[in-house]
Amino acid sequence: MLNFLKKIFGSRWFKFVFSAVLIYFAFKKVNVVELFYEIKRIPVWFVLVSVIWSFLLVALISFRWSLLLFSKIKIKTILTFTRASFLAAFYSLFFPTAVAGEVSKWIVVDQKYPEIPKTKVLGSIVLDRFIGFSVFIALGLVTTIIGKKAGLMVPNYVFYLLIILTIVCFLIYTVIYFFDVSKILPKAKFLNKLDDAFDLLKDKNKSQIIKCFLISIVSETLWILQIWFVGQQFGTKVEILSVFVFIPVISMILILPISIGGFGAREQLYLLFFLQAGGTTESILLMSTFLGILGIFNALFGGVLLFFDQEIKKKIVYRT
Repeated sequence: MLNFLKKIFGSRWFKFVFSAVLIYFAFKKVNVVELFYEIKRIPVWFVLVSVIWSFLLVALISFRWSLLLFSKIKIKTILTFTRASFLAAFYSLFFPTAVAGEVSKWIVVDQKYPEIPKTKVLGSIVLDRFIGFSVFIALGLVTTIIGKKAGLMVPNYVFYLLIILTIVCFLIYTVIYFFDVSKILPKAKFLNKLDDAFDLLKDKNKSQIIKCFLISIVSETLWILQIWFVGQQFGTKVEILSVFVFIPVISMILILPISIGGFGAREQLYLLFFLQAGGTTESILLMSTFLGILGIFNALFGGVLLFFDQEIKKKIVYRT
């Protein structure tokens, strides 16, 4: 029975139907045709700035990931990791399984740098994910505390969840920084094949982890600022503090694989949180829709890159 439910809720069709239902209820009270024309009236300069901003963020996050494997980074290295990130965005959006995105990143780096052990590349992907997530959670907790003092209505269960997750992340960092995890964990029989991955946690690499943490603070801040910038363009009149408080909460919920590309779920969450912050239904939906289209454009750019590398495509399809 559990396997049957897992197949249903994890299927592509379920996500598609669920997204469609959420989109319907989000847009049923507004004039969709008028919203469409509002999207068409977006200035070209604004679209170009948004696309360039998104691409630079992908490059910055890719640079962070590369620091876990290389102490000295070249431009070619950043380009390779950025390419892997765009391919991951494409497969995460269009492939039946979320694992495909991570597999694509692994294959690209493994093909370019065969001298690096495969398990170490895999470990860098997991560690990079954790660093980004931990910074996002910590930033969300700090801005939530500030927001609650400023009078923003943040659900208590969200606030307490952020506290718990921040404590868990802090404990993990404490273990990584003060203990030689590379010697302790491989002693477990089911982990002894991941020795190369645990090399990332050795003392000589701890400075790289700190650098990645600092880069994450910059990248997450720039990403939230982009969302606020888009909101201002569409006249949401939502204060920047509200964006910094609610976006980490929304993004944490959107981690759940319940919709296609976040469509539907993102719109409902934006309405839930930003309406109380002074936005209107129309402006919030415009902001959310534009950000969704921007995300799809990034994913499609990964598809264009894939078109010119059929060998990578065959390997990813085979492994997923």
